[in-house]
Amino acid sequence: MAARNDGNCFGAVIMKLSYNWIKDYLDLAATPDELARALTMSGSEVGCVEDKDGDKIMELEITSNRPDCLNIIGLAREASAVFDIDLKLPDFAIPKKVPSFAKASEGRHGPLSIVHSPISCLIQDPNLCPYYTARVISGVKVLPGSGKVKKLIEALGMRSVNNIVDITNFCLMELGQPLHAFDLDKIEGGKIIVRVAKEGEKIVTIDGVERELHEGMLVIADAQKPVAIAGVMGGLGTEVTDATKNILLESAYFNPLSVRRTARKLAISTDSSYRFERGVDKGMIVNSSNRAATMMTAGGGGIGALIECGELKVKPVEINVGVGAMARILGVPLEVGSVKKVFTRLGMTVCASKADQLTVRVPGFREDIKTATDLGEEALRIYGYEKVPATMPDIFPSTVRKGHSRLVKERLTELLVSSGLSEIITYSLIKEAASDRFSGITGNKVSLMNPLSEDQKFLTPHLLDGMLKAVSFNLNRKTKDLGLFEIGKIYSERPDGSYDEIDTLCLAFTGSRPANVAEGAREFGFYDLKGVIENVLSRVRVEIDLAGKDMDFLSGGAEISLRGKGPAGFIGEVTKNILSQYDIEQKVFILQIRLQDIYRTAAIKSVHNPIPRFPFSERDISILCPAGTEYGSVRASIMDLADDLVRSVDFLDVYSGDNIPKGMKSVTISIQYGLSSRTLEADEIEKAHLKVKSALSSRLGVSFR
Repeated sequence: MAARNDGNCFGAVIMKLSYNWIKDYLDLAATPDELARALTMSGSEVGCVEDKDGDKIMELEITSNRPDCLNIIGLAREASAVFDIDLKLPDFAIPKKVPSFAKASEGRHGPLSIVHSPISCLIQDPNLCPYYTARVISGVKVLPGSGKVKKLIEALGMRSVNNIVDITNFCLMELGQPLHAFDLDKIEGGKIIVRVAKEGEKIVTIDGVERELHEGMLVIADAQKPVAIAGVMGGLGTEVTDATKNILLESAYFNPLSVRRTARKLAISTDSSYRFERGVDKGMIVNSSNRAATMMTAGGGGIGALIECGELKVKPVEINVGVGAMARILGVPLEVGSVKKVFTRLGMTVCASKADQLTVRVPGFREDIKTATDLGEEALRIYGYEKVPATMPDIFPSTVRKGHSRLVKERLTELLVSSGLSEIITYSLIKEAASDRFSGITGNKVSLMNPLSEDQKFLTPHLLDGMLKAVSFNLNRKTKDLGLFEIGKIYSERPDGSYDEIDTLCLAFTGSRPANVAEGAREFGFYDLKGVIENVLSRVRVEIDLAGKDMDFLSGGAEISLRGKGPAGFIGEVTKNILSQYDIEQKVFILQIRLQDIYRTAAIKSVHNPIPRFPFSERDISILCPAGTEYGSVRASIMDLADDLVRSVDFLDVYSGDNIPKGMKSVTISIQYGLSSRTLEADEIEKAHLKVKSALSSRLGVSFR
């Protein structure tokens, strides 16, 4: 085959080029080696050059964004620009003769009306096939391939079939537009219908293989059955044979995504499908039909009028570019006249020119050019990358190598590792079910427009799914005792359509903690996880409070608040229902906390205060309060209402049982009073202590024991 699909839609395809053939379109003085080097330096890499029957055949690697180079004229256009010589295109006009069996009426909108035509066309799904043309060619003689056409296509590695099929292959390689020739007399009902296949419908393709079609695949059908898989391969039933007298010639534009999906699902890769997948030149559809029809009737026969169905809407792309600005960016001298000539040689049209400002209209076969930067690249690659002078860029060292947020993140990582946890990194893309599994903690989900699979459709709104997958992965490999953490990002969409990308910390404990001198091995619990996060954050001068909160996926869950900053995360034991979805049978304690507020308040530099010169005084207080009263609210009330005399508030004990009313608990707290400038008088301490007790009584309704 002339072009080989390597199976990678983002990679390159091998395109073969005949030196003798390209000279039909150029007055080329360059030798094959000079041509190979010029094409390579302009971006179409020539891998090797070999001799074949007096010709030089080159193998080029064409990247997937350049389908315009998957044909001989496309490569001739490149050579025209590099060598600054004229490109000679073939004559695409139909000879001025009207066959006796068909006369075209005037009109262009919708299918062209054909008087006494033996065939009619209909497109049922214009999204998959916006434009389809057919032309009847009568009275042909099907003969073995011969002459120049056979020699040229065989030079590119294509097999000669017969003169009709060889011409369609010739036009494919010359112009890049796939064509298909049907035996007109084998088409039933005088109809061509472009439609989607019915589920379970079958077709025997020209390679002799019966293929089962699936709903959504686009086919070319007659009144009874499919006769071709659109853009991929024709059917054996309407194949051109030695007995064929009349041809129906197809030239069309098929949706690239539709062709790609069909070809992949049927495991078929052809020269035609590869080009349709990348998008063919919309301006060459009719020209290719005219070219092939003229060649097929060179030895006799009649050419029918073009039957057109549908319409291609092509919006011209015009780009304004300044040659001076382009030259400064590229770092090479460029002249306006030379740049205009390059653009013209490459098939573009310079619509307007004022000083060094150009307005360039991009042709339809160059859909990869969308911006002035793209035009600059075109000018540079023809100018020659090798001519760009090597320069050392200016280097301006930054005074701050790492920002505060990064330093805090690195410090947290160090502290978590030193606490015995192992760091993990999980995927940012998850499936919808995992995204919705943890209700109440996700904002508006962010989905991908073109996901690789359903399992990678959403940007993760939490780190829990990845963490539990990592826990399950290790448990299934007999690692039962785990302490894991991840610092990653979670994503959500704002009401205005913008997006949040938030650094987040997730921790998980499961199994048993290592034995130590104070106590033997025991299972991890809620307070192990709470102790780790409190200790780690305290090392960066961040304090947190916990308050009980019901969450569907947590048992005994609590909300984590940064002291003075509000809610920032949650902690708790994962419910058995959630664990079962990850094939986990032992307890897992998990925590997630956003890091944005931590970054703002964390202190990573050590601050040392002098040893107090004056003694502090401690007072213990035991309060009787409802069982649901949270220690955080008690501490906050004390700190808010005791002026500057309170140095610290520490929890000592909680008790509920004998001598404590039902639904109540006793909490003992130690309060330290003092000033750094002097020793407090006894009455000052008592006054402050009474103020604290009064505030607790009025605010929280507690009593004292």
